[in-house]
Amino acid sequence: MLNIKYFGHTSFAFEAKGTTILLNPGIVEGEPLVPADFQARIVIATNHVDDAIGNAAAISVNSKAWFLGNKETAEKAAEQGVKPWLLHVLEPEVPYEVPDVTITGYSLSRIDEEAGGRIDNLGLIIEMGGMRVGYLGDSAIRGLFEQLEMDILIVPIGGGATFQVKDAVSLCIDVQPRIGIPMRWTAEDQPKKFSKYIEQFSKGTKPVLMEPDQTLTIQWAAGNEFRYELN
Repeated sequence: MLNIKYFGHTSFAFEAKGTTILLNPGIVEGEPLVPADFQARIVIATNHVDDAIGNAAAISVNSKAWFLGNKETAEKAAEQGVKPWLLHVLEPEVPYEVPDVTITGYSLSRIDEEAGGRIDNLGLIIEMGGMRVGYLGDSAIRGLFEQLEMDILIVPIGGGATFQVKDAVSLCIDVQPRIGIPMRWTAEDQPKKFSKYIEQFSKGTKPVLMEPDQTLTIQWAAGNEFRYELN
C-alpha cells in the first residue's frame, strides 16, 4: 500500500511501511508549502529553485532525514545547514536504496523563466509500497521517461517552466500508467483539460486530480487487483 499526500505545486509526501519521502517542499509566493517540523526519512528536491527546494534543508535538519538531489541542489542544501552525512547526490540512473524503497534519478531540465535557458532538474522513479511511481518535478522535457514503465505518473502542467497540458497528456498516452496525476498548474482549467484529454485519448490511464491536503491511497488487492481511493 502506498499513500500519496499532495501539498500543492510540485510538493508531495509518499508513505509506505512507515517510511516517508518528501518531494519538493517548495516556497511559493513567499509561503512554505510544508511546515518545517514535518517528519520524513528522506527529503528530495529535484532542482535548486525556491519553488522546489523551499525549506527542504530545514525539514531535513529537523527530522534528521537524508537529503537527496543533484549536485547543485545538494550544494545549496549544504549552504542552508544540511550536514554532509545527511547529503546524497543522486547520479543519473544510479539507484539509491533503503529498505523497501528504491529511488532512481534521471537527468531532465526546466525552463529558467527569469534568466532564460534551462536549469537541471531530476525526474524520479520511486519504487515503494508495491508501486512504481514516475515523478517529473519541474520538467520541460520527457527525457527517458517515455521509455520507462510505471504504475503512476505525476507530471507538471501549465507551461512556463514546465510542460504544456498537451505535452503532459502526450507523455501519459505514450507511457500508459494506470494513474496520471497533474501538478503545478497555473490556471483552474488546466487540470480539467488534462483529465478530459486523458479520458478521451489514453484509455488505459485514469486521471486523478488532487487538491492540496488530499491523500491518494493505492494498493494491490488480492494480489493483482489495482485499487485506489482519494480522500
